[in-house]
Amino acid sequence: MHPRWSLVALASLIVLLTYAMLIESWRRVLAEMGGRLAPMRAAYIWLGSNLARYVPGSLWQLGAMGLMSQREGIAVPVATGSAVVLTIVNVLTGLAVFALTSSQTPQLGNKGTWFVVIGVAALVLAPFILPRLDRLVKSLTGRDVTLPRVGARAVIIAGVSTTFAWLAYGVAFWVLTNAVLTDAPRSIVSSIAVYTGSYLLGLLAVAPPAGIGVADGALILLAPQFGVATVAEASVLAVIVRIWRTVLEVLPGVIALGVGTFTDRSRPVEERPGS
Repeated sequence: MHPRWSLVALASLIVLLTYAMLIESWRRVLAEMGGRLAPMRAAYIWLGSNLARYVPGSLWQLGAMGLMSQREGIAVPVATGSAVVLTIVNVLTGLAVFALTSSQTPQLGNKGTWFVVIGVAALVLAPFILPRLDRLVKSLTGRDVTLPRVGARAVIIAGVSTTFAWLAYGVAFWVLTNAVLTDAPRSIVSSIAVYTGSYLLGLLAVAPPAGIGVADGALILLAPQFGVATVAEASVLAVIVRIWRTVLEVLPGVIALGVGTFTDRSRPVEERPGS
């Protein structure tokens, strides 16, 4: 292995720019639901709450985002609702992206068509299901839950941004793969399918923090099927991707928390969050 560090840097830049786009889309979804945040405070909350993914359990990130938003003066239902909406839409668009990209893989045969049908159906139904989240939660729990109104505009913003994010992450993975494994060119569509599928499985795993083990194992299984890497190459690639992802998730979060804490201490007491 002879990594090309310029391509590693390019892949990392793509991910960081995708973060910026997702932060702004969350801020706009929040505004559609009745909350207002300045861009820098939104970045502070989004990046800071991302660190909670490394605590065992799948809901800590949502809780951290809701709590940090509440400290900025955002109503609890709005803060929690926006995080839930983006999480659900993110999973649905991820399924759709995986469906469309994996359908072109010969190994899947006719199963690829069903992936497309399920993924597209989930994405199309999202604008009709999400505005009725409160009814869905009540029917499942038997409790009255008041969530802010989720308009079609908020769902569309979330859908477009998360779809673009999945594609961008896949492209960044493709660039990283070509930076590390230089023996042959690889299909960008297959790379998007591998990364999206493995990331989704890690995202949906409840117990392991940040999908550790689940996403990595899925990448090792999927990469050979999609012609992205051999089993041996995929095993090495899984370790590299895990380190790469961890650095790109933890480092910006730590910096955001540090800058946010320093900014809070510099503000007058009456202007500080929660005062």
